[in-house]
Amino acid sequence: MLGDLGESLTKAGGCSEVWFRKQVRAARMRRGHLVKGRWALLFLCASCSDGPPVEHPTDSPTLAITNVSLIDAKRTPTGSERTVVIVGERIAAIGGTGEVEIPRNARIVEGRGKFLIPGLWDMHTHVLWEPGVRESFLPLLIANGITGIRDMGGTLDVLVAVREDIEAGRLLSPRIVAAGPFLHGPIEIDPRAGLAIGSPEEARRAVDSLAEHGVDFIKVYTTLSRDAFFAVIDQANRYGLPVAGHVPFEVSDAEASDAGMKSIEHMRSETGGFCTSRNATACEAIFDTFRRNNTWQTPTLSVRRNRAYIDEASIAEDARLRFVPRALYNEWQARREERLRTRPPQYFADVKVQHREERWLAAELHGAGIPILAGSDAGDLYSLPGFTLHDELALLVEVGFSPMEALQAATLDAARYLDASDSLGTVAVGNLADLLLLDANPLEDIHNTTKISAVVLNGRLLDRSDLDALLARVEAAAQH
Repeated sequence: MLGDLGESLTKAGGCSEVWFRKQVRAARMRRGHLVKGRWALLFLCASCSDGPPVEHPTDSPTLAITNVSLIDAKRTPTGSERTVVIVGERIAAIGGTGEVEIPRNARIVEGRGKFLIPGLWDMHTHVLWEPGVRESFLPLLIANGITGIRDMGGTLDVLVAVREDIEAGRLLSPRIVAAGPFLHGPIEIDPRAGLAIGSPEEARRAVDSLAEHGVDFIKVYTTLSRDAFFAVIDQANRYGLPVAGHVPFEVSDAEASDAGMKSIEHMRSETGGFCTSRNATACEAIFDTFRRNNTWQTPTLSVRRNRAYIDEASIAEDARLRFVPRALYNEWQARREERLRTRPPQYFADVKVQHREERWLAAELHGAGIPILAGSDAGDLYSLPGFTLHDELALLVEVGFSPMEALQAATLDAARYLDASDSLGTVAVGNLADLLLLDANPLEDIHNTTKISAVVLNGRLLDRSDLDALLARVEAAAQH
């Protein structure tokens, strides 16, 4: 799986195979693409040593953003009139304007009146399940300031192809942390994004295969059997792979948390949350368990809202749908029309009540100090990649997050979850240069995260004209 070189390194350097795998995944995620062969080993050897960090070559591309207001996502007071210097893919210097030396070859971006924040992470997406979809979805993410994603279910072929294209410089993409296909029960759900699992033995073999293909974590689904779920957990632990997803029907929330499930999506599943406002005291015990085990939550309120209000015309008339590939748009419309045709009026009233409970539960989780991730379920029903992450941030604020806390759920907290806070999630010297330049202050109004002047992706500047060109290309392709 790791090859002879990997085995030799772990034996010679005293690093375990699980440690080696974790470092390869970390390197892949930090660099935004698959780290292969000798380059992976060079990275790992450097991380095992106590030597000084490697300096950027003097001819690395250099960028300076001057006179900008800085929001570093750590609550650190920074004020305005700051200068941020980027050399290559990393932030090289931050200081007051006039205090930081700007290299003579730097491209200078005037930031007066603008706000610099870390690049955003969408921690629940589905964008790697069909080759044509990726051609639209990845540019949409970048154009919306999403510099990293956690993909929760797609095909291995698309994942491998995307990583190879990024590695070869053929594809502009956010950083990707991916599960490959998710694991569900024996009845087929969607062969584009899932694997049917009928027994614990099949579960173990599936984890082996996914690990072979270099996935970053394992995604489990509601219909997975109890025995298969615990087999997945056990086998994933052997590879050092986190497990995330839906709590299966046959497993309690506390059992999933105690078993080591790292994050729970949708506040349990499509069938209901951990507790309701009618039995709020039931929340206390499960919240205690989540805190004890550091079990993260991804509420995905935006896609839950879409499902709750799917009977309203505004869902299908959203102007942003012009960016969705025609075949997928037609699929979404067909699903909506089927529900309108087959479900009684009471169904739509009930799902709206359930959504109010979901909003209540997200507020309770936040108030209880449970760690929260911002995720949109991009690619699911009427959930547009990029755009709906901003919707999610606004919904988090609506249920009680401060604008800073909402931003942190998509920046600092995402990096903490990924064990990458030493290089991602904040605006700090030495960090990877994934940044978002805004025309208005998101701490005054969270909707200002949509007022994007420029995106810096791994040190590369994409100004407003570049982002508009991405959107125009996606829109044109969607019409065919």
